[in-house]
Amino acid sequence: MIVVHKYIAPKRNRGGLKAARGVAMGKALAHIKYIQHRPGEDREKGGREFFGESDDELEAKRVKKLVRDMRDAKVTIHKLTLSPEINGYDKKALTRHVMKQLGDEKGLDLTWVAVVHENTEHEHIHVVVLGKDKNGRDVRINRNDHPKARAYGDQFLEREHPLEMERSRRLRSEKQKEKLSERSRERKDRIQKGVEVPFLKQKIIREVADPYEEWRKRPPEIPRPKKYDKTEKPAFGETIEYGDYVYSKQNSLEELAALNEHLWEVPYDDRLNSKDYEKLTTWLHEKEDQRDGVISDKQVAEKQKREPKAIEKVAYNGQVYDKDSTAEDLKELKNQLHGKDAKKLSIDQFNQIQYWSEDKDRSKYSNVIQQEMSKIIQREKIEIGRKIDSKTIEGGYFTDPVQAQVMATPGIGLWFKFAGMANTLVKMIPLTDNRDRLKEGRDDLESAKLDKVQEHNKAERPDEQKARDRETIETLDKAIDRNQEARDEVNKEKKRKKFERENEEDPFQYDPWGRY
Repeated sequence: MIVVHKYIAPKRNRGGLKAARGVAMGKALAHIKYIQHRPGEDREKGGREFFGESDDELEAKRVKKLVRDMRDAKVTIHKLTLSPEINGYDKKALTRHVMKQLGDEKGLDLTWVAVVHENTEHEHIHVVVLGKDKNGRDVRINRNDHPKARAYGDQFLEREHPLEMERSRRLRSEKQKEKLSERSRERKDRIQKGVEVPFLKQKIIREVADPYEEWRKRPPEIPRPKKYDKTEKPAFGETIEYGDYVYSKQNSLEELAALNEHLWEVPYDDRLNSKDYEKLTTWLHEKEDQRDGVISDKQVAEKQKREPKAIEKVAYNGQVYDKDSTAEDLKELKNQLHGKDAKKLSIDQFNQIQYWSEDKDRSKYSNVIQQEMSKIIQREKIEIGRKIDSKTIEGGYFTDPVQAQVMATPGIGLWFKFAGMANTLVKMIPLTDNRDRLKEGRDDLESAKLDKVQEHNKAERPDEQKARDRETIETLDKAIDRNQEARDEVNKEKKRKKFERENEEDPFQYDPWGRY
């Protein structure tokens, strides 16, 4: 089951909190109207019906009144969309099960209403959760609640529709395999066309373009937040819009830290762009400095100008990491930091971990070309000395080590083996021409004469054509006679050469003094 979550809350802007609440309320009521009256074949004359925890039918007026009562809430409403992978299930029972389990998990008595949409291929349910529960407590739904809601929905469907869920799971697995195969084929095509470079070649290209030894001589390029001069722009001119909120330097340290923590939990595509994130980190550093006793903006600016101190060790979950840690340990640490419930490090510590990890990765592929060539040359020197000595003693044939190195490559070695076999087969074919060309020509002439004679003897053949046939037959007879004369000359030459060979003196029949 797919779960999508958004929320509507007052944005703090120049209009003040009252105006922000009014805007949020307008958006919430517009969403209520949208899910009730969205165009589609499933929409009834008066709009779709709402249902709730215990009511199968709720009037729109009552729903809007519940939303208006949330005017003073931090979050006006939460918008949830539940979209199972199968159809034909009890929508109301599924929604009530998911919302009951989610409320129990969070320790809240949720107030919610929902509408069923059947205007798409997959039926889905729009749920509106009020910003406060029945006991007046604020309702906060974050990314960690999405997998839980998905699990509650799957649990209900597995219990009520096991066969349909099994079929859907199988189809999803097949589609996933097809998608992975398509991605693999696309990647191979990109590599073949030169659009994408394989992983190992990327490392080698990076090493060639920026050698590891030169990279290490430069100071660590740990990104630092950009410094913003307070006098250049007004405080509220530097704002960050994220979701339905607007953040600025006037927000508290807790609010900015909560936003930064939230950004760690969302997917990469839902995060801030680099420019806005630089603003956020700048504000966080300033707020932390002010909390630690650096109060004036002048002192904050002076402290920011100082170079950050190098971090030698980073402690995390009882384990200490430093520049001597192995690449596997650093990779495991990075995987832990990207976990959902992982404890977060400071920005400087995380950047230092990134630098150590990159250093390990670069050192692994540093001077890879020179190292491999040195190994090959060293092996060749040893092999040349050994083989020359052994072959000299044996009186055998010495193989060039470069040729041996090339032949050791599976593809090239196999190709050369097939080429050698083909060469051997070609050598077995006799290249001397033993065909009797004159005999073949005589056979062709006689065959042509026979065909022409048969055509000449036909009763229905005109006299003019027969006259031309007789001329052709005479020409063929002359050609046959010339062919026979040529054959006689060839046979005469062959007999002469044979006689000369038979009567030729043996060069070894005389001794060195010319005697028999």
